[in-house]
Order: sequence, then structure tokens, then C-alpha cells
Amino acid sequence: MKATEPQMVLFNLYDDWLQSVSSHTCFSRLILILRALHVNTDKAKVILRPHKDIPTQHHHIWPDLDSSAWVKAEVSMKDLILMDYGKKNNVNISSLTQTEVRDIILGMDIAPKSDIRQQIADIERQSGDQANLTAVTTKSTNVHGDQMVVTTTSPHEQKLFASKTDWRVRAISSTNLHLRTNHFFVPSEGVKEDRFTYVMPKNLLKKFICISDLRTQIFGYLYGVSPPGNSMVKEIRCIVMVPQVGSYNMVKVPNQLPEHEYLKEMEILGWIHTQPSELPQLHPLDVTMHSKLLTDHDVFDGEKSCVITCSFTPGSCSLSAYRLTLQGFEWGRNNRDRTSAEQMMQGYLPTFYEKIPLILSDRFMGFFMVPDADSWNYNFNGVKHSATMSYGVTLGIPKEFYNDQHRAQHFVHFSDLEQQDVEATDKEDLFS
Repeated sequence: MKATEPQMVLFNLYDDWLQSVSSHTCFSRLILILRALHVNTDKAKVILRPHKDIPTQHHHIWPDLDSSAWVKAEVSMKDLILMDYGKKNNVNISSLTQTEVRDIILGMDIAPKSDIRQQIADIERQSGDQANLTAVTTKSTNVHGDQMVVTTTSPHEQKLFASKTDWRVRAISSTNLHLRTNHFFVPSEGVKEDRFTYVMPKNLLKKFICISDLRTQIFGYLYGVSPPGNSMVKEIRCIVMVPQVGSYNMVKVPNQLPEHEYLKEMEILGWIHTQPSELPQLHPLDVTMHSKLLTDHDVFDGEKSCVITCSFTPGSCSLSAYRLTLQGFEWGRNNRDRTSAEQMMQGYLPTFYEKIPLILSDRFMGFFMVPDADSWNYNFNGVKHSATMSYGVTLGIPKEFYNDQHRAQHFVHFSDLEQQDVEATDKEDLFS
């Protein structure tokens, strides 16, 4: 058999365009095609071949379009390039001049000359600074406990993050929270026969305050029962601390409600949370969150469920209990996506809630339930907290907000220092 000789095939980037248009038009058309393919390959291919019946000859690169189809395709590719530029640079393309449009299509930089000179100066300064940099090797541990060795040369990689609100100062302040449990202020809402009255045991309230923080809200579900012969009185017997991440204004908790055999004998009565200062009304975020709980879970009864706020006042604590009205429930359900302060206050009225009687008692004792597998405070480990996480609860005493169990990551640095001291001691022994 004879070996087949290699054949050379030549392709023209212009195909046969020169037969119908000038070389300048061919060049402009080719630039449009290449720029459109660079901006969005899929949309550019659709523009070049709007339907599958358009052929491409075996010695051509581009589809065979007639003159009118090429004109339409060129306009579409031009619009594609300009729309992409306007979206990336937040520019209204209708305000561009013809010169700027030409430069954008050709891929030129249309930034002002002053900006270009400033960028050149920044690059030259950075290149001069990099000549004096030294490599720094650091050891760290990620959230999974794996040790990482990182070598950095740029200055921003060697900077340490410092929070504006130092948790150490707040941890020291929280050690005096037990002094506030000597003075409680509860508004004197008269007990009425047509209203539910809630009775809170003091031992639960004192412990709930002692484990909290002055600037970060904490959350707990309320469970209780009615005493025999009086269904309008609700005695709170249990506070369930679920995994949570708090802030100054709100608390995030999982969508799942706690489940345990002890809780089956009681009814859910609402929830309680702390707040850094006393407010004259129920916060709109509390209305939104309570409406979400009533909507997502059928076990909540709008008439029986309450929101209890524990506000930190100078040297004491102030308690208030609220119940949502029908108008408040509808407003909160329709405003679940609002985040800013201005959006939250739009349409908010004092008629969305009403205060209900709350009584503190020493006659009976309550108990806490905590997560069985992990801590309840995820403020120092927020990456593990999510709205869809699952958890179990068990009978227990909740740890205080800054307990070692909640912030194990803070002690990793101490172990690294000890390891460095051991390595330094071993080196000294070698040379001794």
C-alpha cells in the first residue's frame, strides 16, 4: 500500500466575503465575531446560526449568510458586546459616543487618561514595594481541625483581623450579670378573665439572664402547662435552648422545633429573648419572627403564643410579654424579607401587638433543655450553623455565653504556642 501524502488545507478567515464587500467591512465583521465569541460564546453562536438550516461549507470557517442576514448578525453582535460592557461597568450604553462604542468593540480601554496614569503609578509603586518583601510562613488550623502551613509574601496576607467589638471585654462584663437578677421590673398588666396570664418561675429567668450577653440576643422556646381548673393561666415549666446565632437586633435559629418525650406532655407557649436596651414597643423584627413561627409550625396557637422580652436596664432587668394581633400577624407574614431599618418601620403600627399579663413566681421550679450533641451558642462557630440543621435536645443546664465549650477555636492558638515552645526546647537540647 502506498502511504498517503500529507495534504495542506488553507482557510481564509474572511471566507468569500471579499467577493461582496470591501476589505474594511470584512475586518470589522471579523472583529465583531471574535469579540462576541469572547464576551458570550453561546449567544454569539446563536447569532451566527439562528437556525440549523444554515450550512457551513467544508472550506469555510463561518456559516454562509446572505448580505441582509450578515447585517442583522453584525447589529446583534454589536448589541451583545455593548450590553456586556454596560452591565460590567454599570454604564448606560445609550450615553456612549460613537468613538467610545468603536473603542469598546475593538477592546480598547476607554478610561480617562488621569485614571490610566494613576493605575500605572500604582503598578510601579507595587513593583517597587514587592522588591523589599520577605516570605512569611504561618501555621493555622481550619474549622475542621486540619493544620495548614501557609507562606505569604504580599502585605495584605500578613495582616491580622481585629474586631471592633472585642469579645474579651464583653466576657468580663458578663460576669456581673448575676447582680441584675436581684431586681426585676415587670409592667403591671391587670389579670383579665378573657386573656391568658403567663407565670414565669424565677429560677428559669435568673439562669437565662446569667448565661446571656449584654450586647448579643439569646433565644429560648417556652413550654408549659395550665394548672387544673384554670385554662387561662399558663405556667412556663421549661426553656429549650436551641442552636442559635445572635446579634444586637435579632437571633437566628433552625427551622426545626425541639423534640423530646418531656415536651410531649406540655404545650409550646412562645419564645423569650434578651435585648440590650428596653424598648417602648415590640420590635418589628420580633413581629416578623413570631409570624414566621406561627406560619411554619402548626403547633403554635396564635392566641396562646407569646413573645417575652428581657431587657437589660441599669443594674436590673425589665420584662414584657406580648401577643400578636391579627393585623400584626398579617403584617409580619408579608414582611419577612425586609432587612433595613427603614423597610422594617414602613407600615408598622402599635396595634400590631398587645401586652399581656406576666407574673414571676417562686411557687414552682422550671428546668432547661439543651442540645444533646453540641453547644447552644454558635456565635463563635457560625459556619456550622444553618437554618436547615437538625439537632436533638436533652435535659441539662445551659453553659454561659462565653463558656469554653462554645469557643473551642480560641484555644487552638494556645496549643500552637505550646507546640512551638516544645520545638524550641528540643532545638536547645541539641546544641547543649
